[in-house]
Amino acid sequence: MTTTPTTPAETINKPLKNKWWRTKKSLLVMKISGAVAFLALLVWWIFFHPYVSTDDARVAATLVRVASQGIAGRIEKLNVEEGSKVKKGDILIETEHRTAEAQLARARSKAELAVHDLKRAEQLSAQNGLPARDLDKARAEAGISDAELKLAEVALDNTFLKSPIDGIVVQKTVEVGDMLEPGQTALSVADVDHAWVSANIEETSVGDVKPGQNVSVSVDEGGHLRGQVLEVRAAAAAQFALIPSDNAAGNFTKLVQRIPIKVSLDPHPDKLLRVGQSVEISIRVH
Repeated sequence: MTTTPTTPAETINKPLKNKWWRTKKSLLVMKISGAVAFLALLVWWIFFHPYVSTDDARVAATLVRVASQGIAGRIEKLNVEEGSKVKKGDILIETEHRTAEAQLARARSKAELAVHDLKRAEQLSAQNGLPARDLDKARAEAGISDAELKLAEVALDNTFLKSPIDGIVVQKTVEVGDMLEPGQTALSVADVDHAWVSANIEETSVGDVKPGQNVSVSVDEGGHLRGQVLEVRAAAAAQFALIPSDNAAGNFTKLVQRIPIKVSLDPHPDKLLRVGQSVEISIRVH
C-alpha cells in the first residue's frame, strides 16, 4: 500500500479543523466568561460607579470643657458621673462658696447703705441744703456699690459649675475634695444628639462630592444611618498637621491627599453615637 506525500504548500492550505478556540468546550467557556464579565461590569456600574466611599471617617460632636472661673476653690459636691445625661443649666459641680456668700452679704449691705445715703442727699439737694458736689459723690458711691454687688453675685454663681449645653458627660477628671484652679477643666460634655460625621475623601474622588448629596453611614458598632454632605473643605487635611511635610531638600514622593468633609446626620433617636467611633460612608454622587 502506498501513500501520496503532501507538499508543504498543501499542508499550509489544508483547513485546520481542530483549532482549540473552535471547539464546543472553548466556545462555551468564552461565552460564560463574556457573560460573567458583562454582569461584573453591570454590577460595578449600578452599585459602585455612582458612589464615593471611604472608611476614613468618624463620629464628631460639639465637645465643651467645663472649667472653673474666677478664684480657686475646693470641690464640695459632684452631681454627675461619666455617662450622665445633662441639660443646659444643670449644676454639675459645687465648689466651696462660704467666702463668696460672705462677700455677697457685705456687698449687699454696702449697696443698701449707699442707696439710703443717695436718697438723703437728693432730699437735701432739693432743699438747697447740700452742695452739688456732695450729691454727685453720693450718686457715684451708689453706682460703685451696685457694681460691687453684681460682681459678688457673679463670684457666688461661679462656685456652681453648670452645663452649657444638653449632652452627655464623656470625661471627668476631678473628684470631691480636689482643689479646682481657675481655668482647670473638670468635665467634658458632648452634644451627641447633634453629632455629625467627619470624613476624609481622596483628592482623586472628591471632585464628584458636592454639598447636599445623600450619604449612607455604616457604624462599626452596628447599624446604619442616613445623612447629607454638609461641607467640603477647601484645604487638605495635611495642611493642619503638627509637622507638615517639607520637600525643600528635593526628595519628593507624590501621595494622594485627603480632603476633609462634614456629613450631617438625619434624626436617630434610637441610636446612641459615641464621639470618635469609626464609621464607613458611601456618598451618592451620580
